[in-house]
Amino acid sequence: MKNQESKAIWTDGAETEEWNDSRNWDTQQVPSTKAIFSKSKKTLITFSTLETAKIDEIEFTPEAPSFTFLFGSTPSKPALTIEGYGIVNHSKVTQSFVVAGTGANFKFPQLKFANNATAGGHEMTYHSGPESLENGYGGGIIGFADHATAGSANFVVRTGKQAPPKTERSTVGGEVSFSDYSTAENASFIIYGSLGIDGDTFGNTVFHDNATAAHAKFTNIGGTVAGGDGGNTQFYGSSNAAHGLFHNYGGTFYKANGGDVAFDGIADGGNAHFHNYPASVQGGNGGVTSFNNNPPIMGQQGASAGHAFYHNYGATTEKTGGGGHTEFTAKYGCPTGAKANFINYGSMISGKSSAGHTIFSINLPTDNFPTAGHGTYRNQPAEASGGAPGFTEFAVYVDKDAITPNGPDLMADHPKDKVPTAGKGTFLNFGGSIPGAEGGLTSFAGIASAGDALLIAYGGLNGGKGGKISFSDQAQGGNAKIQLFGNGTLDLGWLSQNISIGSLELAGGILLMELGRKDVMLQVSEGLIMHSIEMTFEFYPVKGEVIDPSKWYKVLSAPNLGTFQANQFSGNEIDGVKPCFKIEGEQLLVNYKS
Repeated sequence: MKNQESKAIWTDGAETEEWNDSRNWDTQQVPSTKAIFSKSKKTLITFSTLETAKIDEIEFTPEAPSFTFLFGSTPSKPALTIEGYGIVNHSKVTQSFVVAGTGANFKFPQLKFANNATAGGHEMTYHSGPESLENGYGGGIIGFADHATAGSANFVVRTGKQAPPKTERSTVGGEVSFSDYSTAENASFIIYGSLGIDGDTFGNTVFHDNATAAHAKFTNIGGTVAGGDGGNTQFYGSSNAAHGLFHNYGGTFYKANGGDVAFDGIADGGNAHFHNYPASVQGGNGGVTSFNNNPPIMGQQGASAGHAFYHNYGATTEKTGGGGHTEFTAKYGCPTGAKANFINYGSMISGKSSAGHTIFSINLPTDNFPTAGHGTYRNQPAEASGGAPGFTEFAVYVDKDAITPNGPDLMADHPKDKVPTAGKGTFLNFGGSIPGAEGGLTSFAGIASAGDALLIAYGGLNGGKGGKISFSDQAQGGNAKIQLFGNGTLDLGWLSQNISIGSLELAGGILLMELGRKDVMLQVSEGLIMHSIEMTFEFYPVKGEVIDPSKWYKVLSAPNLGTFQANQFSGNEIDGVKPCFKIEGEQLLVNYKS
């Protein structure tokens, strides 16, 4: 019989390997309060698939050798629940818990820590995965609930190479889950991705409810097969990344995805640090941190980047794939950059996607939209001439399946206040410091909005190009404040209509515009501020057109334009003809008459 108040020692000469066999304990009873492991010839411990066990504490004495606790697939209840103090390891050797099986979801773990139980110190190692990496599928689950903690233990999470049987719904990969108010504390996690054709199954560490990553370290390994995912760490509900450290490595195979941290629900990035690295090979995808890219549907609520730091690294001559990136896709909610810091590094190779980047986007039709919040976004220049600069992008796309003949124009009819917006963010676009190197970029496309942001383009050094701010299509300038320095550039050449912004402040800078049938004008509602001698334009004709020498093109308006002189504005020659400027009331006009 089982004594509910019992404690026992695993005997040196245990008859079997099974925890649930009372003959293996010195009291001839399976303990329920404290299980002690010391010297023993049997160091592999297994668990019954028909019975469940609960214990308050597991202690390893200084004399204990390395034990391995092996869990297989179990029914709806955990094979072992640790619900008291948890695990204490006084030995100098590693103790291992291996959950090798298949699981359905986090509510049905094979090994569970509950109440205030701890997984122990750094000598404790936990493995969650399939019965066989090569021939198995899915993976087992380790669960933390209530106020349980992962301590300072080490976790390795994997999935199997095989796809689940067609008779079963898709399974999760190996998983470590945190629910209620549980915490990862100071633990370390290495999470691996898909191994086979079932690209939707991957190793996973998941936070639900109000769980927190605390000060733990997470390494999400990049995908190793075409179409496969990398290792994932996911935050749902009101969970928080706290002060965690996250490394998301890029894919190592063509079309493989990178390691991933995903925030959904109203989860928060806290004060964590995220490092998203480039893919190792061309055609691979970089490591990524994403917001509201997965269910559940949150309506006008969404996940937050918190006060965290997000480092998005560009490709190098050795790692030539897609750059690390952060995505606010808003597929299932309205996420925000909050007060976080984003650093987008340039790459050493060509191709926009090779740079580190942050993207705010929606796919119409949708009522969701992301905002940059009060975040700070640093877009670094390309690392070499011909390389791609780090960038932040705001974009609106239209779902091709939603387009019907004679149907509505989704872009034109969509509410202009429900679009990706720069909010009240600060965007710093740094100039190149290598001859010919492109400067950092912030761009707005579709009907995205600059909101109330501060947008700054700094000049380059040593022959480097300036930082750039770009508006295209029907993008909105909102009340944004734009500052240009040196050869920093405001590019309006791809706009299809006039654009209005709050203010334009110049200490140098270049305003790039098309001249032609679109007749696009920049409207500055609060006024023009010039610290430099003149304002420089760079004009070029619309493709397929020529400049009309009889026409005065309206290019700029500001309420204080009358306080300036026409000779304070300059522009480039076109076909050997210099531009002529004039001011009429609040408008600046340009003409190219030979």
